[in-house]
Amino acid sequence: MAAKLMKLVRGEVPFVVILDKLGVNKLLNLFGIEVVRKGCMYYKYYWERAYKKIDLKKIPVFSEIAAHVIADKTTYMDYDRLYTLWQFVNCIDSDEQAIVEVGTYWGGSAWFIAESLCRVDRKNTFFVFDTFEGHTVVDESVDGEHRVKEGFSDVSYEKVKSYLSVFSNLVLTKGDFLKTSNLLDDVKSFALVHIDVDVYPVTKYCLEFFKDRMITGGVIIVDDYGFTTCKGAKKAVDEFIGLRKDFFMFHLMTGQAVLAKLGSDVD
Repeated sequence: MAAKLMKLVRGEVPFVVILDKLGVNKLLNLFGIEVVRKGCMYYKYYWERAYKKIDLKKIPVFSEIAAHVIADKTTYMDYDRLYTLWQFVNCIDSDEQAIVEVGTYWGGSAWFIAESLCRVDRKNTFFVFDTFEGHTVVDESVDGEHRVKEGFSDVSYEKVKSYLSVFSNLVLTKGDFLKTSNLLDDVKSFALVHIDVDVYPVTKYCLEFFKDRMITGGVIIVDDYGFTTCKGAKKAVDEFIGLRKDFFMFHLMTGQAVLAKLGSDVD
């Protein structure tokens, strides 16, 4: 019995098997509920053998920063997606190129990136953009339930500004990026761009704006690519990659898409 219990704790035995033995699934089925079995077992490749994988919560420095921002409740991102950002911040080998985040909401992901830069002794200028009023434009044919001025507006620009004010290298801008991107016209090159805007029109615009400004080896991370609630973001990335030979895309199990710039550096 003890051995079986340990297998459950370590993730070797799916929890739904235990529910079956307890008769819980049969009880739920009486009410037409099948999500416990269908949901868990269908998506088990996300967590199968999880006990064998590196525990992100035990990675020095990263785990401390991630735990801090998660505790602040200023981001929807968990350890897995934050770890993607952490890895690419660690790849930056010069202070000369700028870093950008478009779509910060409560500011948690921006805080995480900025603090990570500090911990690896990087002083890159970090530009952060958000409307702080929700979406300004959507494509209703692909952006699903996303609507203009609905959602992502329960946030205060002043509070986010105060939250991020501890970072002297961070420049926060309020407004529609389609209109405020001109603030970056004089910035010659970018090493890392984080796009978290959910919808097609702005994702598409961001990719077009940054495509020729990325250094060789520079990375664009699109947070929403693999989420069924953000089909517009996926469409924008797929269209972009289909037309560009100078970018290579990785779709991560976290749902993020990583677009790495190939070819020569930006002049």
